[in-house]
Formats: sequence, structure tokens, C-alpha cells
Amino acid sequence: MVNQKLLIGVDVGGTNTDSVLINPLSLDTKNRGVLAWNKSATTADVSDGIQKAIRSLLTDCPDVAKDEIASVTIGTTHFINAVIEQDAAKLEKVAVLRLSTNYSKYAPPFSDFPGGLRSVMEGYTAILKGGHRIDGTEVQPLDEASVREHALKIRDLGLNSIVINGQFAPMYHGHEQRAAEVVRSVLPKANIVLSSTISTIGFIEREDASIINASIMSFARKIILSFKNAIRQIGLECPLLLTQNDGTVVSTVEAMKTPVKTFSSGATNSMRGAAILCAEEEWTKGQSIIVADIGGTTTDVGLLLPSGFPRQSSAYSFIAGVRTNFSMPHVESIGLGGGSIVKIAEDITIGPESTGANLLTEGLVFGGKTTTATDVTVAIGLEDETVEDKSIFQVGDGQKVVGKFSDDVKQAFQQEVREMLENAIDRMKTSPEPIPVLLVGGGSMIAPQELDGASKVFRPPFFGVVNAIGAAVGKISAHVQAIKRMEPSDDKDVVLQQLKLQAVEKAVAKGAIRDSLVYDDIVVNPIPYVPNTIEFMVKVIGEVDYQAMHYSVPEEGDGEPEESGGSVAKHSETSANYIEHNLKFDVGSYRPLVNSEKEWILSEIDCEFLRIGTYILGCGGGGTPYHHYLALRHMVRAGKPVKVIRPQDFPKYQKDDGAVVAVGYAGSPTVGLEQLSGDEMVHGYNLVKRFSNVTPQASLPWEIGGGNGLTGLKIAADLGIPCVDSDFMGRAYPLLWQMIPVCYSEQPCFPPCALADGNGTTMLLSEAASDVIVEKVFRAALSEIGAHCGMVSFMTAEDISQRSIHNTTSLAWKVGRAVHAARQNSEVQNCAEYIIEACGGADTAKKIFTGKIVRVDRRLFKGHVYGEIDVKDEHSDAVMTIPFKNENIYCELDENGSKKITASVPDLISVNDAETGEALGTQDYRYGLHVFVLVISPSTRWTDTAEALKTGGPSSFGYDFEYTPIGTYVKPSSVIDEYSS
Repeated sequence: MVNQKLLIGVDVGGTNTDSVLINPLSLDTKNRGVLAWNKSATTADVSDGIQKAIRSLLTDCPDVAKDEIASVTIGTTHFINAVIEQDAAKLEKVAVLRLSTNYSKYAPPFSDFPGGLRSVMEGYTAILKGGHRIDGTEVQPLDEASVREHALKIRDLGLNSIVINGQFAPMYHGHEQRAAEVVRSVLPKANIVLSSTISTIGFIEREDASIINASIMSFARKIILSFKNAIRQIGLECPLLLTQNDGTVVSTVEAMKTPVKTFSSGATNSMRGAAILCAEEEWTKGQSIIVADIGGTTTDVGLLLPSGFPRQSSAYSFIAGVRTNFSMPHVESIGLGGGSIVKIAEDITIGPESTGANLLTEGLVFGGKTTTATDVTVAIGLEDETVEDKSIFQVGDGQKVVGKFSDDVKQAFQQEVREMLENAIDRMKTSPEPIPVLLVGGGSMIAPQELDGASKVFRPPFFGVVNAIGAAVGKISAHVQAIKRMEPSDDKDVVLQQLKLQAVEKAVAKGAIRDSLVYDDIVVNPIPYVPNTIEFMVKVIGEVDYQAMHYSVPEEGDGEPEESGGSVAKHSETSANYIEHNLKFDVGSYRPLVNSEKEWILSEIDCEFLRIGTYILGCGGGGTPYHHYLALRHMVRAGKPVKVIRPQDFPKYQKDDGAVVAVGYAGSPTVGLEQLSGDEMVHGYNLVKRFSNVTPQASLPWEIGGGNGLTGLKIAADLGIPCVDSDFMGRAYPLLWQMIPVCYSEQPCFPPCALADGNGTTMLLSEAASDVIVEKVFRAALSEIGAHCGMVSFMTAEDISQRSIHNTTSLAWKVGRAVHAARQNSEVQNCAEYIIEACGGADTAKKIFTGKIVRVDRRLFKGHVYGEIDVKDEHSDAVMTIPFKNENIYCELDENGSKKITASVPDLISVNDAETGEALGTQDYRYGLHVFVLVISPSTRWTDTAEALKTGGPSSFGYDFEYTPIGTYVKPSSVIDEYSS
């Protein structure tokens, strides 16, 4: 055994600390290579608990020498728990320096944080000159003097944690790196986090993750040093690693720099451990497996892919209510665990209340007075004569519950547990076919041995310490990302190959075995409206080279005082006043504010409804409303009145010219994720106003669909005018001239109009031969001034009354409210029906398909993203194909070999996430997402004339089939009419 290299895995949970000693060369044996395991209560001093756990493992294996241990890998929930608990003792206030010049001012740092967490973390914010455009050109040169000035202010405030977030920094690092050097010259010992080291494109989401990372760094450093101290005191001189969210491992040096990447390692370790424990079972080969990890309070259900890694969630994840763009394991959590409280009345209820860590004192089998799921399960197991192996039910004093529960209670309990698990599993499945289910976790004894929808229910050996096993056998990952401007002579395959080599070298430098590396993810996406520009991403995963890893002694940070090590006692200043979460409200009783002048004054709740509703009406396009929603909510919170008026009430506000300012963004949705709005609209407005000598008295958006649906409200608040409850599309379309006024006018509608980049470039088009020419001119300019600009035009009172679609803001509000109502009533599975009712009922809107996205194809042509998706029915071979050009165009159903078009433009076609009810933009489409397809009847303004149908129907996208309506349009009712007193 001299050359034997063994692994230790430790999972430090809030309740228990699990540990294993494992031989990775014996994973295919009966004991899965596990030489020893231990489960003990997590101690207040984490290092003490880890030390005891590892000593116990070594005591159980006296023949194992310490130099045979190749690594110790630890997974912990302490970092994320500190954020969730908003513990001021563990979280530091953070200063944020944005390098974005004039952009992002309406969604300032921390604007996306729940109030309580914001009060704990917010220290200082500033928006400075700097940042890049998507093509790599500078928005403005970095203002180093300003960086230094703000660094001095941060020093005077006594802040030690600083985030530097540069626009497009994941692609172009220079400004962030130079700003960090300047800050370091003022604050040499500060924790400085560059956003480019944390996450990818998505300005707000990357910044939010960076803020959380910076806030937790000092606490994480203390905890990690205590881990190292524990290993050192035992006498181990092997590498110490920590597990990450994606199931891979990192060195302590890297973990101390980016602790946020370890936050959700628990669920991943559980599924990785399950994969290891069942890897030699023939029935698991080459197929996906459901893993149900049943703990003391909750059950986490995830899908283990054939690769041995869990299926990841969609593009965005939430940490303590804060939206980030990390990829996290896709987990369905339910309030069912061994400590779940069982209430016995006419109907039996299990959870979600739980004794949690107090099960060992409060449960009946432990001499307590609370009936838990463990108590009833022990009684069932001990009393059932058909159960031969009763060892799993030897928990506490079983005699305290034998004979305590009637047969009816036991049967009802088993049925309720079964239904809860089956429902969670069904939501996680990707096809209706039966699938193996692995039961793991200390509370898994409460689960039945048979479940509907499961081809096999299997509880592997060592199921109680599966997290520790997953931690022990970790892998190394690395990824590289780039946005490249491609010349005609460039070959994208050559570029991709270069990035692959970079990713491999990066992984090897982190400690991976070169020959073991495989490509886990490859992305090649063209950027809309940015000619010849492609986004590349490559991720590799491989085995750990333990000989090459940095050892725990010596290492960065060694020699520093460690005091009591890993104490995680909660700070006394953390009080209930800090524990404030996102806005909560009752959908059924909420009433929007409509004043005596019949003006609808928006609240935060209204903004939230509009965020959801505008995206659903966007038909896959229009860009995400999220960042516009943050800006609008910021205005509401700042006390700016955001007013909406009925179209018929505009004459009350009208002056001699009777003008209305119509606004919207043109350009790439991808750029809009990173280059947040500034003063583009106001700049464009001022230019058109000077040229025309006209002052508008109200505003409205070009299109209600997507992010543009909120732009009319934003400029209304800026200018102190109302926004008309109307728009010119009733949805989103890819082309500017696909608007109702164009269909009903013989003259160009847009000129005079302006295009503004918000950074000093604003151009006016005073005349044009047609609105199509306006489109072409502005599209040509977009690529030269940032690929995401504000477009402004002044429209007339007649356009509002005769050539706009009325009450579309009201419709978006009602659609968003419907989604919230479905969630509040725990009926997300019926969300489509709620939306249909909000749109006018089953004659107006229909859910035409449900299933899983099984194919995504994208390509770029003349600035637009073209492509199509296939959605497969989960209960048959039927497949629906949906082509798109930024927005969804039509739906073709292939059923039993017969194809037919079931819906097309101008009908509104929305592909919605089945888990949330919210819309997916075409840029969000990805394999494996469960969706439902919703079709809504368009305004009759799109169907009343041949010209309108030509402009917005199938022929406008180059198709020669005839439009067949999905239903009958019902004009949306006005929120103002419904709620005016």
C-alpha cells in the first residue's frame, strides 16, 4: 500500500458534517472504494468538527498512513448560509466602482438586492468614465484620476471590499485591471474583485455576483484558513481543495478569491456522489437518473446526466433573492424531510414545518413530543412483517412509536409521501418514460421503495454520506470566452480551436491531468446587429493531478493569525430588522392606484407585473425587460411619478401641436444585456424637439413586447409627462416599419426621428422616402455606434386615436398578474390557463403545445437572429417546430408523419418556461427546457386590411402560406377603467 493514493471528502452542512475516506481505484468494488465514513453534528468551530471527522476516519483505518492521503476536499454551506441569513458578522460592506461612462445610471449598484441584504452590503457606489463597446472600442478612456479620487473616499469610509465592474470586461479586461492597480496603490490590503473573474456577459448579474463575492471574502478566508489549520494539525501535507457549484474542485487560493463559486456545491456533490455510487450498476449505463436527496427539512430532486454531472438550471440563478448569471444545478426542492412535522387530523399533512437540527431532541423516537416523518416511518418499518431488513429503521428508541399510529394514519402518510416525491420527480423528468430514481441523504428512509414513473428505486450503499463522496472524487474545470470580429478571411473553426487549446492549458495550470480533459460545453453564437462578430465559449473538465496541485503548506495566507479558527457564531447585531426580502403582496387583494384624474400611478408591484407581461407579449423578441424593469422600479422608489393615461384621455393633455413622443431601442439584445440604458432617449428627444420646435405632452413605446414595452414609461417619468396606455404593434416585431401607423399611412411616419447612442452621438433623419429607408439607414449606423441605441420620433394625436393598439399596457399588466396568481395559488402547471383568461378567454388565446426543447438552431443574417426550435411532446412522438427571426414566426406541428401549420404571425406566439410561467426570448432557447406554447389573437388593426396583413403576416417574413387566425381578438379592458374609484 506504499503507493496507494486515497481521497478524503468532507461535507460541512448546517446540521451534520459528513466525511469519507475513499480509494478511487476501487470505485467498482462492492464497497465503492469507501474505506471509512463518519457522520457527526456540525460544530460551532468548523475546523474543530472537520479535524474530529478526519481523525475518526484515520482511527477507523489504522493501516492507512497519512502520506497515503492524496487530497482532502471540502464542501460547505457556510458561505451561502451567511448570505441567506444576512449575517453582518460575516458580510462586509462593499464599494462598487462601475466603469460604464454614461450607461447603467438608471439601474445603480445594489438596485437588484432585497432591502435587508442591501442594508448589510451596500457601502459606496460610483459610475466612472471607462468601459468598452462590444467591438472592443472604448466607450471613454478610463479616468484614472477619478478612480483614485473615489479610492481615497472608500479608504476614508474604512471599507475594505471593492468591486470593479467594467462594461464588456469579460471580453476586454484592460480597464478593470488598470483601475485595480490604481485602487491598490491607495488601498494595498483591500479585497478587490474584478467582475471579469467572476462571471460572463450580463452587466447587472455579473456585478451582483461580484458584490456577494466581495462581501463574503474575508469570512471565507477565515473559514478556509481554519480548514487548512485543521488539516495541518492532523499532520496531513496533501492538497486541500474546495468543491464548486458545477461539481468541480478548486485550490484554496482560488476559493479564497472566488468563494461565491462554491455556494451551491451541496446539491452538486450529492448528485456527483450518487453517480459514483451507482456507476457500476448496469441499469445506469448511458442514461439519465433522478436523484432525490432527502435531508432533515427538505428534499432536493435533480437530474443526473449520463456525463455524471447534474443538469444545470437556465441562464439565471438566484442567491438569497439576488439574480446572478451563474449556472447552478437544476434542483426541485420540496418541504419533505426526516424532521418534517406530521399533523394528524381529518387529512394528514407533512411539512413544510420541520424540527430540522432539533430532530434528535424533539422527535418521538428520541423522547420528544413532536410527531415527525421519521417517527411514522420507524413505526411502519418495525411493524411491517414483510420487511426483512429492519436495520434502516433502527433510529432512536423505536418502541416509543410502535403501535402509536393507526393503519389509516400510516397508509395516509405513505400515500402523501409518495405523491410529494412523485410530483417532484415528474417535474424534473425530461420524458414520460420511466426513469431510475436514486434515494440518498440521511432522511431517505422515509421514501417508499416503489414510485410511479420510476423504472427502479435504488438506495445505494453509503447513501447517508453521499455529499462527502461527491466532494472526495472531484474534477478540475476551466473555461475561456471571447467575442471576435471576424474578417472575411478568418475561419471560425480556427478561432475555436485556439480557444480550445487555451481552455486546456488553463485547466492544466489549475491542476488537471491533460489526457483526461474533455470538452463539456462549446458555444458559437453570432451577435445580432454586429456584423461578422461571434461569441465563443469553451469549457473543459478533467481529472485532478494531485501531484501537481498546490499543497496546503506553505500557501498564500499561511502564517496569518487564525484565532479560534472556523467559528461561525452569529453576530449579535444581526437582527430581524436586517431580514428583509423582496416585495411580498397578495395578488387577489392588490389594487393599483388610479387617481381622481384617471391617471394610473405605477407602484413596484405594477412594475413587476409589467416585467413579466411585456416579455410574454414580446413573442420571443424585444429583448429582456429585466434591466428596464430595474430602471423603472428605481424611478418609482426615488419618488418619480410614473403615470399612465387612457388613449381617449390624451386630448385633456394635448396642446396646439398635439405631439406624442414614441420611443424604443434598436439593436442587439445581447449588447443590451451588458450596455444598460443611459440617456439615449432623452438625447434623441431633445434633438427632435429642437428641430421640430414641438413639445410632446405624452409618450408611448413603439412596441409593448419585450424590454421596449417599458421604455415609454421610463421617458415619461424623466420628462414629467404621462404615458399613453397603447403602442404601435401590440407585440414585438423585428423591423421598425412593422408598425400599425405604417400600414395605414401613405406617407413616411417616422421622420423627423433621431438615433442616439447615449455617449455623445445623436443623429437626426429629417426626411426619408419611406419608413423602410429609415430602417436601413439606422441599421447601418448601429454597428458603428455600439449596436444598441435609442430611437425617438414624434407622433400625432391622430396616430394615438386611430393608428395605435389601445390598452396594451393594461394587457401586459394583467398577463403578469396572471402568472403571479398561478404561483401564489401553487398552480404554475396551470399558468397558461391563467394567462389565457387574462387575454380574454379561450376564444382569444390558446395553449397549443407542451413539451421539451430538443433542438435549437440559430444563424445570423443582416443583423437578425434567424433559427428554429423543435419542441417534443412528452407523451407522444408529436413535435412542434417554431421558426423565428428575432421573434417567433409560426408553429408547425408534425404528428404521425403529417405536418400542418397551427399558428403564425400576426398571432402572438410565446414560448414559456413551464417551471415559472415566464416567457423565453429566442436568445434564451436551449436544449432540455420544458415549455408551453401560447398563442394570442392580435389586434384587428393587423387583420382589417390587406396592407396590414402584408406588413405583419407570413408574407412579410418571406412565406407564402395564408394566415389562419387562432381565435377572435378581444380588446383588453383598461386597468384605469377597472380600478378608478
